Amino acid sequence: MNDIKGVNNIKEFNTSNNNGSGKGYKIIVAILAVVLITLGFLFFNQQQKTEQKIAELNQVSQEKEALTMQYQTLLDDYNTLETTSDSVAKQLDTEKERIKVLIEDLHKTKANNRYQINKYKKELKTLRKVMKSFIHQIDSLNTLNIELTAENKEIKQQYKVSRERNKKLAEKYDEAANKVKVASVIKAIGIKIEALNKKGKTTHRAKKTKRFSIAFSLDENVIAPKGTKSVYLRITDPEDHILIQNNQPVFSYEGEKIAYSSVRKVEYDGSVSDAVIYFEHNGDDILLTGTYNIDIFCDGSMIGSSTIDLN
Repeated sequence: MNDIKGVNNIKEFNTSNNNGSGKGYKIIVAILAVVLITLGFLFFNQQQKTEQKIAELNQVSQEKEALTMQYQTLLDDYNTLETTSDSVAKQLDTEKERIKVLIEDLHKTKANNRYQINKYKKELKTLRKVMKSFIHQIDSLNTLNIELTAENKEIKQQYKVSRERNKKLAEKYDEAANKVKVASVIKAIGIKIEALNKKGKTTHRAKKTKRFSIAFSLDENVIAPKGTKSVYLRITDPEDHILIQNNQPVFSYEGEKIAYSSVRKVEYDGSVSDAVIYFEHNGDDILLTGTYNIDIFCDGSMIGSSTIDLN
């Protein structure tokens, strides 16, 4: 009896264990299935993104090649344009060089650079519009040339008369412009020159002179340009040698570079403006006795002169 009960207990135990193992197996299988499905979805999604990226790169690469061909075609079209106008021909050469540079830059642009490719597309549209304007301009010039070629003697005579009239008007304009230029020159007035010794006192002796003081006023001139003026001072000794500093400064006067002794910035508003320019004689040599000439320059013109005698 006891043996029968033991056998039954063993059967119940085995049945219980089998049921537990079955449930655990099902759970593991379910987890693995979820993992596989998730991995499959991620792989599929990543594959789609990769394929999409490759497709985009191929598209941009094709657009780049097509764009390069369009630029080259545009350059070829520019090379076919002919004109007798030097100014238009110069503009055409400038545009052709511009296209060559763009083609070279386009070759260097990476195929995945969508932003740059789009910029080159916009630039191509602009260049095509420019070319249309050139074509219209050249056609107009050609038409004008035909008309000028076909004009009769009367029109040619009128042109000759008109040209002579324009020449006379140009001469009158130049004459008036020169008068205005002369009138716009600022004059230096009230020029006062002093030779000073090392103590800053006035002297008339050459060997005592260590400094020149040149006081003057820029005269009123309503048509002269206003603003900061560079006023140059040029002092020549009795032997016509220019007194200069060691650095030998120069300025422009009548198309040449000439030396000057000293310079000062003066604010000029069109009204009388007072100024003083100094020249320091720092050399060890004694100044010559005799007459010293002082010339004052401003805006490329000599605006005043004076002299001083040292004994």
